[in-house]
Amino acid sequence: MLYKKQSLGRVKRAASFAISMNNIIKLLPESLINQIAAGEVVERPASVVKELLENSVDAGATDIQVDILEAGKSSIRVSDNGRGMSREDLLLAVERHATSKIREYADLMTLKSMGFRGEALPSIAAVSRMTIHSIPQGYGTGTKLEIFGGHKSAPQEVGGIAGTVIDVQDLFYNTPARMAFLKTPRVEWQQIQMAFERVALGFPTLRFELNHNSKKILQLFPSQDLILRLQDLWGKEKTANLISVEFEEDRIRIAGFISPAHLHQNTSRYMAFVVNHRWVRSPLLYPLILRAYGQMIPPGRFPLSILWMDVPPELIDVNIHPTKQEVRFSQTAWVQTLVGKALGQALKSHAPNPAGQERGFAQKDWPQRSNEPFLFKETPSAPYLNPSSQREISLPFDRLGLQKAFPKGISSEWSGKALPGEGPGTTGEKGFSGLPVLTQLQGTYLVGLMTSGLILIDQHAAHERILYEQYLKQWQSGGVSSQYLLVPLVVELSPGWTLDLESVRADFEALGFEITAAGRNSWWIKSIPVGMSPGEAEKAFQEILEELRVEGGLSHREGFVSSLLKLLACHSAIRAGQILSEEEIQSLLNQLDQTECPSHCPHGRPLWIEISWEEIEKRFKRK
Repeated sequence: MLYKKQSLGRVKRAASFAISMNNIIKLLPESLINQIAAGEVVERPASVVKELLENSVDAGATDIQVDILEAGKSSIRVSDNGRGMSREDLLLAVERHATSKIREYADLMTLKSMGFRGEALPSIAAVSRMTIHSIPQGYGTGTKLEIFGGHKSAPQEVGGIAGTVIDVQDLFYNTPARMAFLKTPRVEWQQIQMAFERVALGFPTLRFELNHNSKKILQLFPSQDLILRLQDLWGKEKTANLISVEFEEDRIRIAGFISPAHLHQNTSRYMAFVVNHRWVRSPLLYPLILRAYGQMIPPGRFPLSILWMDVPPELIDVNIHPTKQEVRFSQTAWVQTLVGKALGQALKSHAPNPAGQERGFAQKDWPQRSNEPFLFKETPSAPYLNPSSQREISLPFDRLGLQKAFPKGISSEWSGKALPGEGPGTTGEKGFSGLPVLTQLQGTYLVGLMTSGLILIDQHAAHERILYEQYLKQWQSGGVSSQYLLVPLVVELSPGWTLDLESVRADFEALGFEITAAGRNSWWIKSIPVGMSPGEAEKAFQEILEELRVEGGLSHREGFVSSLLKLLACHSAIRAGQILSEEEIQSLLNQLDQTECPSHCPHGRPLWIEISWEEIEKRFKRK
């Protein structure tokens, strides 16, 4: 009897466990499925703009208008003159995995449209209040459909002009956690502008219009000339000196523009690839640009470049990312070779003096040699070498005051036991300030004499280090010191780029700039950081704008502030190729002694290198 009770208990427990197991796995409701899909497709308002623009392009539209309210949080409206949808097609379009662009697997492998997943409209509708008006071409009436949080209302008949209008309101109203991850309105608006720009770059023959808070921001007219679309988006100043790229081989056509080696930016934002009309990210393509320039641009700087590529659809896979912003090539080595050849040919055809371009300068930027003393006048305390005068070089060593500096002779004044930059107090009593400077090479490197050999100091890197530490101390004390300009500078923003002046005024004042509005898309610069020339101040101002455009503000983030202060130091520092007086050199060395890190510039490049006597003797085969 006891055995039967125990057996019955086991049966009951097994049955209960089976019932509970059957209740663990359930089919999700359709609304939740759409919200999960929306998490992949709709990251922010800019994602909505991108998806709706691509739908308009695929619908055959030639005129597309985007209207934004409150950086997309309140409303995103995209209107086009495309082919429109019938009532039946419209009802299907808001269902998941419904699309007119593919029918079978072979279509996916030879895709020519922008969208194809059939997830954009239902995903957007799941997290917003969406209204769609669509009228097919050749018809006077069409259909209006409202979807609130994924729930459709009854379709209504409407009249109007052929095409489609999609109005997305109250984005993320039913998913407050998603809304909490949105950035400031300024950042979200800038992301919308970038999404708009990327689609417009892929289709220069279409007309686009962008409005924000009922204000027209950008109007792009159709053109067959790629440079005109680029000028409308990036401005004539940035695109004035670009090098044309034209290349075609093995069914791949590459066209576009790249900047000369001496024109580079502090951001990679102006490096773009458009593959089969689609702006894409590609870890394969971006390094090819930097590799093509080699050592012609400094580390941390980026050329302006855009390449339009026509590639056979069967050779690329755009189905590797939910937002279709990445591509994969089936023959990567072949594509790399062709892109490298296209870039190499363009740079080679433009460079009149490749040797002069190696360091990132145009030939005209190099200092000109003359028969005059190269650096400064001969004085007992500051002897010089004149590389242009054989007469001076042939003088006896005692005339130049060098004989006591040879390694086997008497120690020179600069006889620190350690090399400069290895730490405070290790550079000898006089540090850099006591270093005998022989000459200035190419207006860029100071040549100093040590008992152990020669030391070469990069004057720009040294001055960058000095200024960066000064700016950092000023920032920590309340802001960078500024100087007023007798004639204010006028700076125009890129076309289509708007920025709330009041929202960035404090940021710029902290960096030493006083700014006021000068018109719809122009600003006056009334004061600039102390020691910076007006020309360099304008460049620095533009680059800071780019940083703010991407980051959205300083927000006292240590890393971001540091990068801006490095930018200021770079633009304020003496340039490579700039001839210095004896007093200027001495002042530079004196200030270098006061820095906390006199071994590297703020970007990490070395300030100096040593060439020992032993190394020199080995090169001359004396050892």
